Amino acid sequence: MRDDTKKTLWREWLFLAVVIPLYGFVAFYSLGDRTAPQTYAVIDNQSGPLYFEVEEAPASVALYCPVNSATKYIDITISASANQMDWPVAFDTDDDPKDYTAAMIWYDYPLSCNNDTQYIRIDKHPASNRLVLAEIGFYNQEGSLIRAKALSENGGLVLDEPQTICRDSNRMNSAYFDESYFPSSALEMQDGLSVAEMDHPPVGRLIIGMGMNLWGRNPFGFRFMQVFSGILMLPLLYFCGRSLLKSPKWAGIVTILLALDFMHYTQTRIGTLDAFLVLFILGMYGFMVFYHNSQSLWRRYLFLLLSGVCAGCAIGTKWSGLYGAAGLALLYFFWLFQRIRFAWGTERRAILHECTWCILCFIMIPCLIYGLSYIPYAQTLGRSDFYGVAIEHAKQMLSYHTGTSTNYNHPYSSHWWTWFLALKPVFYYFEPAPANIYLYATGNPLVWGFGLVGAFYALWRGVCRLDDGGLVIATAYFSQLIPWIFITRDTFLYHYFPMVPFLILALGYFFQNTCTHPRIVGYRNLFIGIYLCAVVASFVVAFPFIYGSGIFWESILRIRLALQVSALLFGVLYSGLLIWAYCLKKKERL
Repeated sequence: MRDDTKKTLWREWLFLAVVIPLYGFVAFYSLGDRTAPQTYAVIDNQSGPLYFEVEEAPASVALYCPVNSATKYIDITISASANQMDWPVAFDTDDDPKDYTAAMIWYDYPLSCNNDTQYIRIDKHPASNRLVLAEIGFYNQEGSLIRAKALSENGGLVLDEPQTICRDSNRMNSAYFDESYFPSSALEMQDGLSVAEMDHPPVGRLIIGMGMNLWGRNPFGFRFMQVFSGILMLPLLYFCGRSLLKSPKWAGIVTILLALDFMHYTQTRIGTLDAFLVLFILGMYGFMVFYHNSQSLWRRYLFLLLSGVCAGCAIGTKWSGLYGAAGLALLYFFWLFQRIRFAWGTERRAILHECTWCILCFIMIPCLIYGLSYIPYAQTLGRSDFYGVAIEHAKQMLSYHTGTSTNYNHPYSSHWWTWFLALKPVFYYFEPAPANIYLYATGNPLVWGFGLVGAFYALWRGVCRLDDGGLVIATAYFSQLIPWIFITRDTFLYHYFPMVPFLILALGYFFQNTCTHPRIVGYRNLFIGIYLCAVVASFVVAFPFIYGSGIFWESILRIRLALQVSALLFGVLYSGLLIWAYCLKKKERL
């Protein structure tokens, strides 16, 4: 028995040593450029506009703004002059038909300049609080870079990195979707600039800032920590699954399914907050499971502490972490009630000491994490009372998330009931022909369909049979899903992401505990083997639009239809096995 245990552990570590680097390679593949402008000039009411002398009249200007103005947009007025007396407008973002408004994106603005233009002035709009420029490049009609000389004191800061200039914006050199907000606000807090967008607590932005400190303020840097979080989810889910399913084999299966999940891959490669939220929610439940299964007192206390830290970080990343935390509290108190019922004397005193420890872990530490995370943000406001700033910001966020500004019928928004089969994906990026690049967040119907059935199965076993595995999975999944049913603001498919790891655990739990009759279990295992091959194939086929490479829209529609039909077919086949198993059990009872 002792040797078998060591052999199993050796195989487990070997499995993780293969899966994690392999997934890491695919996840980091073409994540983003490592070069981007690092210095910048600030145009505000005190500094005034930037002036440049050019050797010939420019036809266009390429520029990069690392942060937005207080309006959450970039507002630019570019004027041209031959004598520094008259300054006709050569370009204004208000007049441009395109949506040239976002930070951390390269833009190529056309300029309407006279042939005798020698000077360029770049200024913010009067109503805007600032304009932050990192790099600019002026181009003539032939597309050649024009030599320019800064006439303003800080103008040289936007001409000092010409090797970073990109005239064509793409997902490798620029931000896409909501990346224009979160990394830029992380940069603002690092440099003490006023924060333009702060619709969530600061923890996630501080983590993004860690990636930029490691790799620079570039697309690779502000996406690095998300990928790293996605990688960390794999071993965490494995050991959580091992504790819940009591089987290295089934833990390995759910780990592979998470690594091949469409949403997990796409959402951990974009510079937003959701990857951190999912990691921390998975962590707080995983460590709670480890606590429940541990017999060592110091380990139980340690796992409670780690669970509380993850809960604090989840809530400090997004308030939706509170949904999972509420489910975690219900789970803990249920287990506590079961222990107290049969505990007496010394054991009851030990439970009371543990409850005192939980006050520290799940109330004091999360409050401490939440409050301390506001120190950089408070410094941008010139304040030291960071807890006061946190309270004021909480009121602002509550007003924002419950107000009309989040209920504008976004074309990519979706109702909660469409999430189960990913009926309405979220488009993140598009490049027209000849590239034909589509990138959007979606789910795999092969996985999510079975996972939904598994979630209800886990709920049934957890409630009716008080099975710990089913109880944990159902609590984690439904405690996060149910609040979204009552939310009236615009919601998106990526709001379902925190439930996906538990959906996959539910899938493994469902397969493990059904069709276990000796006459059927071999067919079940064959089915699961074929099913896993189909999931691998679906990841390969769908890779172009979950990664962002060239593919025709008609091909995407065919792939999505094929996946939905495949999910239905596999569902029918497994339903047949379930009916067969039921008939055999019924026959044995007679």
